[in-house]
Amino acid sequence: MTAPETQESPCASEDCLTAWHEAGHAVVYLLQGRSLRYVTLRPRTAGRAGFTAVRPRRVDLSALAVVAHAGPLAQARYVLDTTGAAERLREDDVTDDDVRLDAYLHGGHDDLAVIAEARRAYGLAARRPDLWAGIAGDLIDRHWTEIGRVATGLLEHRTLTGAQLRACVPGHWLAR
Repeated sequence: MTAPETQESPCASEDCLTAWHEAGHAVVYLLQGRSLRYVTLRPRTAGRAGFTAVRPRRVDLSALAVVAHAGPLAQARYVLDTTGAAERLREDDVTDDDVRLDAYLHGGHDDLAVIAEARRAYGLAARRPDLWAGIAGDLIDRHWTEIGRVATGLLEHRTLTGAQLRACVPGHWLAR
């Protein structure tokens, strides 16, 4: 007798998680009016799973903190939307908060470093929540369709140019 074939969850693939993570960063950058060069699942830097290349411009640290939260929160929402809470608790005893924490850790330490730097710069105490996560979460919710387009494009093409990214956010005046 052979063991039943196990089917991998649609969100289990590293590329899939990275695509949703980078899509969150990219769409929020575009919503902030930033110009993106590209977003990729094939970064040149060793140790990275993905990368969003933004054209340099002086911006407020709080805007960067919102972008830093957006990647992990988009990734976490994707995982939460594609796996049921009962399934996660039954199989692995994983809570929604565990999924969110894992998404922050998945992005390496870049996102956490930006958030920590912003917290220090604005004098936020360690246990005090910041508003940037709430802002990022709201943007993720309101632009979930566009984030999905970017993630799908990344999974299909591995890299999207700035023009391809802007096409994923049609009609939004900031994404031009």
